[in-house]
Amino acid sequence: MLSKKQFLLVGKIVGVHGIKGEVKIFPYGSCDKKPWKKLYLSMDEQNEVCEVVGNRPNKGVIIAILKGYTDRNSAGKLVGYNVFVDTAEIPQLPKDEYYNFQLEGMEVVTDAGRTVGVITSIISTGSNDVYVVKGPVGEVLIPATSNVVLNIDIKKGKMVIHILEGLLPKAGNRQ
Repeated sequence: MLSKKQFLLVGKIVGVHGIKGEVKIFPYGSCDKKPWKKLYLSMDEQNEVCEVVGNRPNKGVIIAILKGYTDRNSAGKLVGYNVFVDTAEIPQLPKDEYYNFQLEGMEVVTDAGRTVGVITSIISTGSNDVYVVKGPVGEVLIPATSNVVLNIDIKKGKMVIHILEGLLPKAGNRQ
């Protein structure tokens, strides 16, 4: 398995397309054309690096052309592989925007220095994300709003929040 710190899981090869070796990748995210240059494939204990010649969205999947795979039979051997990209190769986001993988596992503390826990998952609600944080007071849902999230330090892996009334359980609301 590839390292979660260096590689980001972006999809899975679910089939082949046509007779020229194209593969269908079910994306774990948007189905837009991707700026991928290399894909890192992994299944069980097998890993493979593939250069991307081209890709395009098509009916909920991404059709990718991988160098060295020129026919349906050779491409068919890749079905079932998980698809990763190197995190160093993903596009930079604007200031104060983050990828979920950058936040998951991050320590969350209050502006008073109290440990709330660690972000275990992120819920997209449409209006704002909600961070699921597990820690000493149990599971807490933290809204990703500017009046709650005061600072995010990716390098230190730390988020500072301001506790609003009712955000923490009653017993854990003492700061």
